[in-house]
Amino acid sequence: MTRPPEPADWTLAQTIAHMRGGHTTASAYREALAARTREYAHLNAYLHEALHAPVAESRRNGLLSGVLLAVKDNIDVAGVPTTAGTPALREHFPSRSSTAWARCARLGASLAGKTALHELAYGTTGHHALGPPALNPSAPDHLAGGSSSGTAAAVTASLVPAGLGTDTGGSVRIPAALCGIVGFRPTLGRYPADGVVRVSTSRDTVGVMARNVLDVRLLDWVLSGPQTTSTTTPFPRAPKAVLLDSLWEDLDPQVEWVCRTACERLRAAGWELVERTLPGFSWHDVLRNATLVPARETRHALADYLARHPSAPEADQVLRAVSGEDVREHTLPLLGGGGPDWTAYEEALYRARLLKDRLSALRNREGAHVLLAPTTTQPAPGKDVHATLNRPSGKTSTFLTYIRNTAVAAVTGSPSITLPAGRTSAGLPVGLLLDAAPGADSALLAVAERAAPLLSEQEEA
Repeated sequence: MTRPPEPADWTLAQTIAHMRGGHTTASAYREALAARTREYAHLNAYLHEALHAPVAESRRNGLLSGVLLAVKDNIDVAGVPTTAGTPALREHFPSRSSTAWARCARLGASLAGKTALHELAYGTTGHHALGPPALNPSAPDHLAGGSSSGTAAAVTASLVPAGLGTDTGGSVRIPAALCGIVGFRPTLGRYPADGVVRVSTSRDTVGVMARNVLDVRLLDWVLSGPQTTSTTTPFPRAPKAVLLDSLWEDLDPQVEWVCRTACERLRAAGWELVERTLPGFSWHDVLRNATLVPARETRHALADYLARHPSAPEADQVLRAVSGEDVREHTLPLLGGGGPDWTAYEEALYRARLLKDRLSALRNREGAHVLLAPTTTQPAPGKDVHATLNRPSGKTSTFLTYIRNTAVAAVTGSPSITLPAGRTSAGLPVGLLLDAAPGADSALLAVAERAAPLLSEQEEA
């Protein structure tokens, strides 16, 4: 007979059901997660673990009463450090919570801990100034990815059922895919942005990670607030997806094999998948856009956040003290208001709008619900990864390699979700990316919920 899952293995929905049904107590649940956290301390998921805190007695009837969530350490939780993984913010204790966390806490959620991240959320490997990077629970000799590395590691290892990250160019979806879980970036503006150390005002958003789509739906409902009126979007027929040829170029052979096999499974279940070319699509434009716009906005976004905290250092102090060489390369040119000029910035924003319009026209012309592609072109990097990767086509930037496919939704402000699609022959997780039109978050989650069981069959095969 199959044993029921242990408390630490419960999904978010299962945890809610057990709490509301009186089958466990908040204290017993917390202790189960604390034990799991001690067992997996080598993953370096947390920068600040909070499982020793007393169980809150308030909000007992809230939807998330007793639930523990992990929060990326660039999202404010009152009384807990928000370091963003950078030296100048090591002793930064915000007095107010971000609205994103306040919405979770209002429904009874408690903090399991603040999770590791790439310094200032400015990278894809998870390296930061306050300790070793988070490791990948699915492959411990590999990194969890980034920048929301610790949340991905914590959710994958069942230290928590779900957690919050942030996504500028792929920072939720990349580590989720590399670790083998679900990661969701909403339409820009769907979730509140205050109380978050952001690197871009026009690209950065809080995002969600969980082990299944239902749990992502639950947190989307919590975070999106009163604007959400329904959690279901039925389809009268099987979903239709476009495979944009550019998103399937220059892939690791194992990644391509896993994702092509996943697509065949969807086709066998009645999905309509069509391969198309988008005239005028340019990777040079997309990746330049994904880096130039945040570079222009980083100093202003950081200064705006710090100005709301009287005891916090100034933006240039934070940027000057950056530890990681890869991050310094991006941030030191921003000191004193430096960085890309206004004309280049305006041109990038124009090209972003143009790309959004072209993709919308393609989806409408095809009657497609989503674009479908590998989430990352490569599986998880090893612990010894450098700033460049040796590819068959030559040396390439590690950062640009990993954000390549996720950057499209970031540039266009679109909702995007990664689902576990299977594993390479070496056992490394591979994610399948579903992008929808801006504002179509509920529809995207409904499509993802249809796809997930089909893809999980592949993982078990």
